[in-house]
Amino acid sequence: MQAATIFLLLLCAYLANGDILPGNDATGNVRLAGNLVTHHRLVFTPEAEPYLFEWVLKTPEGEQNARFRGWQSQLNGEPIRRAFERGNLTHPAPPYFLMETRRRGVYANLYGVGAALVAVPFVAAAYAFAPDLYDRPSAGLLWQAAKVAAACAVAGSAVCLFLAALAFVRPGTAAWLAFAYGLGTCAWSTSSQALWQHGPMELFLALGTLFLLREDRRRAAYGVGLCYAMAFACRPTAAVAIVAAGGYYLLRDRRAFVRWAVGGLPVALALSAYNLHYFGKLVVLGQLGDAYQAASAFLAFAVPAAMAAPVALASSSSRGVFGTSLLVGCSGILLSPSRGLLVFSPVLVFTFWGLVRVWRDPRFSALRPVTLAAMGMCLLVARWHGWWGGWCYGYRLLTDAVTLMAFLAIPVAEAIRRRRVLAALLCLGLAWSVGVQVVGAFAYDVTGWNNRELVAVKVPGEEKPRLYRDAREAGREARSRGGSVEEIRADVNRSQGNFRLWSIRDSQILYYLEHFFAARQLKRAAMEAFLRERG
Repeated sequence: MQAATIFLLLLCAYLANGDILPGNDATGNVRLAGNLVTHHRLVFTPEAEPYLFEWVLKTPEGEQNARFRGWQSQLNGEPIRRAFERGNLTHPAPPYFLMETRRRGVYANLYGVGAALVAVPFVAAAYAFAPDLYDRPSAGLLWQAAKVAAACAVAGSAVCLFLAALAFVRPGTAAWLAFAYGLGTCAWSTSSQALWQHGPMELFLALGTLFLLREDRRRAAYGVGLCYAMAFACRPTAAVAIVAAGGYYLLRDRRAFVRWAVGGLPVALALSAYNLHYFGKLVVLGQLGDAYQAASAFLAFAVPAAMAAPVALASSSSRGVFGTSLLVGCSGILLSPSRGLLVFSPVLVFTFWGLVRVWRDPRFSALRPVTLAAMGMCLLVARWHGWWGGWCYGYRLLTDAVTLMAFLAIPVAEAIRRRRVLAALLCLGLAWSVGVQVVGAFAYDVTGWNNRELVAVKVPGEEKPRLYRDAREAGREARSRGGSVEEIRADVNRSQGNFRLWSIRDSQILYYLEHFFAARQLKRAAMEAFLRERG
């Protein structure tokens, strides 16, 4: 009963804003779920899904890029399919979230199949009420169903944390841990708001960790192997958790290791069959390309190397996919005013105490692979060329590691409750953490802070312009120094805008506190525009 109550309360919180958070990173997962339900296909083609591609349209004035909602969209008073049949519509270019298979003109989701499979039951339920769900001009219902799937996955991960904690702490303390994780981390403001890879992965990581903590270790090893393998199907970084759990069983109990491997085998075989069928390779990791590129990327992570990637060079000063220095990366993921873990969720500081306790107290030895997995994921993000996660709210790339970190609070939860000073500090940290997530869930509008308009003052003799948020202040500075004024977009995902990740005055949290209601309106308008034009 308690578990069901926690699930429902968290689900209500996640859906309370009435919004969806559309974006290209989630589009592949959402559309794949819809494709599976309506057309029973794992791939996309320009003819079946023309709205996902950018076309070249030949006109009397010359060639121009074109996007359209469907073949019945009108062009000069006739369906655009006529232009396609005449050969005036050509060269469909896929978006970045699709990757070409070994069949020319057939594309797969760059982010794999795991997240979409989790959403299939929810999309199928919506499809029962709207048979044209996938092909209708507005895909709002499809995105809403996908968001409910993500929200249920995140709420389920909190329930897994609650059930795992019951073996060590009182029910009230276990419930407090579940709510602190579910409401005080970016699991709320990010993972639950759209069908990213994160929500489904967090569910399987939490469920696998719940099995890992069960007393009947050998029987539970099947569940650990299966759940962690499913987490990998959702997001490849789960490989860190798989290696940690496998090493734990190999050192602790060889029979459990065999059962762990057997548990994950069906998923491994299914993924291999998918990869062989569509790509002709056993291992394909969308974000990195294939097994060879993944191995190269790992070497670049372990030993800095000049594995240049255009996306890395465009978005940062990094020399490769895993080219960020550990000092910069760790400082950023922990302390950046606009991405830092301890800034957005200071309540998590107590998990570091729990991490130490896990290695000192034999009662919590089953959590030791969890500490290694969480630290490994954090280090991967720290070395990643775009450790800030692109356009997002808070520490999006760390949300999966945070799910594992939440389990590390179990060993110290009762000790914190018994000490008034620690309990008071915890309450303060939790209040801030929850407040920050409320701001993100209701006001984060994707573009507002991430691509903020600033005023640049170019002063003679200075190489870099001075940037100001206030136009009047910029004007005064320009007049006093004989400079010129220009309005620019300081895109945080470009090298010239990265400095904003470290600004306190221009931090993401302060921006959305100051512009809460305006950002809320912009978010609604952006959501409607996205669904109308590209959803």
